[in-house]
Amino acid sequence: MSGDGLDSSHKNLKTSTMKSISSTGYGIKAVYKIVLALLVIIPAALLGGLIYLYSLQPQYSGRLTLAGLQQNVEVIFDAYGIPHIYGQNEQDVYFALGYVHAQERLFQMEMMRRVAAGRLAEILGAKLVKTDKFFRTLGLQEQADLNSALFFKDPSAPWKKAALAYLAGVNRYVEQGDTPLEFRILGIPKEKFTPTDIYLNGALMAFGFAAGFQMDPLVAKVHHKLGWDYLKDWVLGWPPSAQKIPVYPANYTAAAGALPFAIHKIMANLPVSPWIGSNGWVISGKKTKSGNVIFANDTHMAYSQPSVWYEAHLECPGFSFYGNHAAGVPFALIGHNRFAAWGLTMFENDDVDFYKERLNPQNPNQVWFIDHWENLTIRPETIEVKGGQHVNFKVRSSRHGPILNEVDDAVARTQSDPVAVWWIFNQFPTQTIQAFYVLAHSRSIEDARKAASMIDGVGLNVMYGDRQGNVAWWASAKLIKRPDHVNPKLFLDGASGQDEPLGYYDFSQNPQAENPPTGFVYSANNQPDTLTGKLYPGYYVPEDRARRIVQYLEADTAWSVDATKQMNTDCISTVSTEIAAEILNTLKTDKIRQSTSIHKHAYKILQNWNGDHQVTDVAPTVFSMLLSYIMKNTMADELGDDDYAVFNSSHVMKRTLAVIVRNDPSLWWDDIRTQAVKETRQMIFARSFDQTVKALTEQFGPDTATWRWGKVHTLEHGHLLGRQKPLNFLFNVGPFAAMGGNETIANHGYSLNTRGRYPVRFGPAMRIIIDFADIENSLSVNPTGQSGFFLSDHYDDQAALYNSGKFRKQMMHRKEIETSGRGTLILMPQ
Repeated sequence: MSGDGLDSSHKNLKTSTMKSISSTGYGIKAVYKIVLALLVIIPAALLGGLIYLYSLQPQYSGRLTLAGLQQNVEVIFDAYGIPHIYGQNEQDVYFALGYVHAQERLFQMEMMRRVAAGRLAEILGAKLVKTDKFFRTLGLQEQADLNSALFFKDPSAPWKKAALAYLAGVNRYVEQGDTPLEFRILGIPKEKFTPTDIYLNGALMAFGFAAGFQMDPLVAKVHHKLGWDYLKDWVLGWPPSAQKIPVYPANYTAAAGALPFAIHKIMANLPVSPWIGSNGWVISGKKTKSGNVIFANDTHMAYSQPSVWYEAHLECPGFSFYGNHAAGVPFALIGHNRFAAWGLTMFENDDVDFYKERLNPQNPNQVWFIDHWENLTIRPETIEVKGGQHVNFKVRSSRHGPILNEVDDAVARTQSDPVAVWWIFNQFPTQTIQAFYVLAHSRSIEDARKAASMIDGVGLNVMYGDRQGNVAWWASAKLIKRPDHVNPKLFLDGASGQDEPLGYYDFSQNPQAENPPTGFVYSANNQPDTLTGKLYPGYYVPEDRARRIVQYLEADTAWSVDATKQMNTDCISTVSTEIAAEILNTLKTDKIRQSTSIHKHAYKILQNWNGDHQVTDVAPTVFSMLLSYIMKNTMADELGDDDYAVFNSSHVMKRTLAVIVRNDPSLWWDDIRTQAVKETRQMIFARSFDQTVKALTEQFGPDTATWRWGKVHTLEHGHLLGRQKPLNFLFNVGPFAAMGGNETIANHGYSLNTRGRYPVRFGPAMRIIIDFADIENSLSVNPTGQSGFFLSDHYDDQAALYNSGKFRKQMMHRKEIETSGRGTLILMPQ
């Protein structure tokens, strides 16, 4: 087009635009005014919005007058926003803890209690009804109410006074503090917290520990559908040769229908972080350079934002303590004073049993027991739904527990007989909250042992060390005595009376060790040995981490903090190299390994692998994709997609891997969808290896050097609001390339899949190292930061430290705290 044509076209467009503006009734001057106004209003609105958001910042300095305090309390926030609370009495320091905890984590507290109480749909809508229905059916609210009622029968005990003071501090912030942004976005009304909410949080923690909720129904289903010849390849017990934690003295079946996947979906979409596992070891002074105990602990939990733990240091006459606190729980679950330290790992004991009930054909509200019909108890429930109709339903319970058939429509369709769940948490009032108060005040191994014996409704390994040189480990739980014929991983007979629990073992018979001759105690969620001659059933993790930890601890007799740091971030899996070697040995005569130069190179990469999982390594990428294809090609045909997803997310799958790859005659190798061919182990390995090479080549290209682990194994700390794009850019932290892998000591767990991306699902929710030679220079690190407010400096100021395997101090020396502190908040009584 000529210049004249362009000019003419431009004039016509301008004339047309002016006519269009004029036709709207606005003159050109008015348009200019609108544009000018927008240029002023939009920046002003943005500025106002920013000013408002920054006004929601937690308060780290100044003075506040708060009703409920007896005397002034000083809260010094250090460079990482960790509060160091100084008061004149214990109730005041717990009040202050509640207040500062709430100003950083009120939304997290709110979500914890809502999940447990089945009240998510009130704020998140109809998509959470199934989750609410499940937790209402389990009866966590009823059990919390029972414990709360007992709490108030004698509220004068010191631990109860401290708990009430903490709640008073939380509620003072609920009343006087700013409303968190999440509350405003989701329209959540602020409500006060009560002792019931403390017990709800404890119930939710206990539920997260109970692996049987997901796996028992799946094991029962596979047993019913395929039989023992298939199920025997799943490592449900503990291989005799596997690494066990040493101790030292001081068939009735039914199909489960859609129940396994229904519970799996609920667990996968929870807006809070369940526990997955943990590491803990305590080394006697006999094996350390300083001659004092060295303590290390890292709890493994699903990653989320804000992070799970809130650190706080409390000081008042007679009490000096540093701990890691869970949202809405007054007492630290992990911590140390100047005399002793304790940490936790998951016990993984089996404390859930499912019972198939026999329904009265004449009365749907009765079931048979031994020689008579028993009435079911019926509890009406109403779920309020944001933007929708209320959902009314009834929870029916037998003597064994709530019946789960109605928690999901798919379960109701596929499970005709009533299935009730017996869960130890619902069997008696709990002392677990009280136990942590006792631990925080422990000054001796006797005090700690007493506290460990009080932990009941949840299975925990308590790891202990003190300045007197003691090291100890106690498997803390009420361990169920079951009849010898009962397999607790299958559905039991609820009608005969033959499968009933027989009681509980005394705590003295729980697995435990105090000052063992090895000079150390440890736990990596693996099977503990027994004091009773019978291994206790559970869903324990494979021996990978345990074996590596023991290799380290047995090899060195001069442990230091620096050596412990190195061990804490170890990324080598010797079990993975053994699995890889078995696969490669099976393929060494197969033509597939030589089919292309890329196949040859991929084979060699695995052949030369030492088991390390650094972000620059290539072998973990090849290995993970290969395992993904092998397990999918082996088991998805028999299980189906839904049940394979349940199996794939379980500890049983991880334990089965190392066994099944060596089992050439296994029935699982045959693909039941190919009637004309009976697949062998070598055929499945060859097919999977070929699929792996082709998939990675398509994903990254033919240059295997680009198949780096850090590209596919990434860590993003997701906030609930960050699930909705583009809010992820505001609320989520990361993603980062992540070292480690499944069951390395630096445990950055992921699910096997053939998509070729392995985002980290869970890992250390903190790392702690304490040398009793220098208690005031203990070390820790949090995955992201202390604060739950996305504009706070402390929202993600530890992420870089954490991802690089570094630590910071857990300061307890006041002068050092004052020197490095960012501000002091004075809380004064009204």
